[in-house]
Order: sequence, then C-alpha cells, then structure tokens
Amino acid sequence: MNHKQFESWILDEPKLSDSQKMVLQGHLAACPKCKQLDTGWQASKELMKQAATKAPEPGFSMRWQAFAEKKCQMKIVRRQRISILIALLAVFALSLTYMVASGSFLHMLADIFSSATSLVIGLTKGLSSIGYWLNHQSFVIPLTIGFIFFGLINAFILVGLFTVWNIKQRKLQTDEIKTD
Repeated sequence: MNHKQFESWILDEPKLSDSQKMVLQGHLAACPKCKQLDTGWQASKELMKQAATKAPEPGFSMRWQAFAEKKCQMKIVRRQRISILIALLAVFALSLTYMVASGSFLHMLADIFSSATSLVIGLTKGLSSIGYWLNHQSFVIPLTIGFIFFGLINAFILVGLFTVWNIKQRKLQTDEIKTD
C-alpha cells in the first residue's frame, strides 16, 4: 500500500476533494500507522496553538536593526572594493597591453634592471666604505654601534609584535556588533 500519498495529505493538509477525503478517511480507518501519524499531528497542532508566545528581550529590535544596517554597509563596502579591484586590474591589463604593443615595455624592463644594478653597486660601495671606516676605529666604537643597531632592531620587532597582538586582542566597542 502506498503510504506516501496519505502521509503528505495528513502533514501538508492540502485542499482535498470530497472523494479524496473519503479515501483518506477509509485509509485512516484501515491503517494504524497512518492513523497514529494523523493523531500525533493533530495533537502537535493543538500544542503549538496552546504554546505561549515568547517575548523578545528588551532592545532586540534595535540590535537587529543595527545588525541589518551593519550587514548592508559591509555588503556595500565589499561591492565597492571589488569594483575598485576590477578597475585597477583592467587599467593594469590595458597598460601592459599598450606597453608590449608599443615596445616601451622592454625599455622599461631594461631601465629597471639598470637601476637595480646601480643600486646594488652603490650599496656595496657604501657598505665597503663603512667597513673600512669601522676597521680603522678603536674597538669600542664598532661595538657600541653594534649594540645600538641590535637594540633598534629589537625595538622594531617588539613594536611589530605588540601591534599584531593588540589587533588580535582588540575588543568590540559598545556600538559594534559581532557578525560571525
């Protein structure tokens, strides 16, 4: 026997014709499983009608409105960022296409390579000069400069670590809503 049709008639409560109602009543009289389902469903509907409605906590609607506004703002910002990114990528692609087609791309690469080479040579000469100067000083001056340099590096590392930690530990302000 096909119980699915009768189960859907019981649970979905569609508008049944008189003949369908007669078929359903006949099936309910003959099938204890479907009769139990119908009885349970009718009892559940009564319990749902009798259940007290729960009132929301004070300020719920204000919090919900603030949450909805924040979500809308986040969606707008996300769309703007995506639009800007697409525009920048399009400008980059068009610029690259123009440079390759006009031949200026290779000139630009040659200029970059030449500038990078000059920078490396200049840095090497500068470091060589500093090394020469430090070697001709008393032992105390290079040691002092080394300690100062080491201290500055540690200070920058600690500031960076503190900044990262502070960002991770940042608490939500009272007017912010967590959206997870």
